[in-house]
Amino acid sequence: MDRNEIKALMNDIYTSREAAEYLQISTQRLNQLVHDQQIIPIKVSKSVTLFWKEDLDKRTITNVSSNNNPGIGMFDINNAYVRDAILYFTIQQYFNCNDKKTCEFIEQLEKVDNFSFRSGLKNNIPYLSSKLNILEKDFYKCYLRVKDSFSKLTDDVILVKKGDGVYSKLLANTDGTPPFLFLKGNVHLLNEKSVCVVGSRNASVESMKKTEKLVKALIKRNIVVNAGLAKGIDTATHKTALENGGRTIAVIGTPINQYYPKENKDLQISIEEKGLVVSQFPPCNPVYRWNFPTRNGTMSGISLATIIMEAGETSGALRQADYALKQGRDVLIPQSAINNSSISWPKKYIKKGAHAFKNLKEVLQILNDNEVLYNLFDNDDMEEVNNVEMD
Repeated sequence: MDRNEIKALMNDIYTSREAAEYLQISTQRLNQLVHDQQIIPIKVSKSVTLFWKEDLDKRTITNVSSNNNPGIGMFDINNAYVRDAILYFTIQQYFNCNDKKTCEFIEQLEKVDNFSFRSGLKNNIPYLSSKLNILEKDFYKCYLRVKDSFSKLTDDVILVKKGDGVYSKLLANTDGTPPFLFLKGNVHLLNEKSVCVVGSRNASVESMKKTEKLVKALIKRNIVVNAGLAKGIDTATHKTALENGGRTIAVIGTPINQYYPKENKDLQISIEEKGLVVSQFPPCNPVYRWNFPTRNGTMSGISLATIIMEAGETSGALRQADYALKQGRDVLIPQSAINNSSISWPKKYIKKGAHAFKNLKEVLQILNDNEVLYNLFDNDDMEEVNNVEMD
């Protein structure tokens, strides 16, 4: 094949952005179609996804626009796994929106009566109502409320179920993980090598600068950086990644269609477009105060390690450290925090198995010992950051 033939062939090969433009849809909608196997890429790698024009031509896209948001397609609630989720979250309403209690209840029904989500509402409403000791009409009313909240999601939301190929394999192998995740953005990031960088909402200027150095070092080595979109260290993590061409995941404590804190709305939208936003909370639920520590378990679960750049004695980042250690993940703490006599938590976590670090080289060395990242960083990586101090 000569050069001209190759050039002609390449004219029919599109990147994700080019494919989305060709189909006149968002890249998020394209990701969903790939997830649903309605469009099959010809190549998927860490850095690029490629599509064959002929495959795109076979796909007819019809977006149903809402009256309030013309041009924005609405979430498809007719898929079987979406219906499963609607029924699951209806049941969850009767267990104070607690996944653990809900899953235990459902597992018991499956064990005793072979309960199935696919038995149809005609069978499931009377059955579940009797098991929950409530009126059928009340359960159905609750079901319709949950269903209505799902129908108001936009079509750039991707719902994945535990066990699905898109669902984080690392998270799926961790106890107590959410059965469903709501996603916006590049879903493939869930199964990339990633590290969580978190800390205080009211972080010092010095800690913010150190966070920028650390994140730059990680993304340069193709590591995805995760955080919780909170003010302070989390914000520095996400912004540094985006501003330097890196990849980032935001695990939020609200439903996927809400923005918190309000001042980070634009940042969240940018992550939806260039990275990935993850929520385990359905659109029907209010934002409870325990959502945020709960999501720390998910954030730790998708990450190979958690680095706490700065935190007070009551910081939510410490809940993240608890989850990480319980899940068998590495926890890294700056030596300066351990030396700080005004806080006691760093020494406690070092005794529990966390690692101390003084410079970027030590961070890479600790990560290099991780069984998944093992020897990912070579001598050149170590030499490049040899003199970059973090304390």
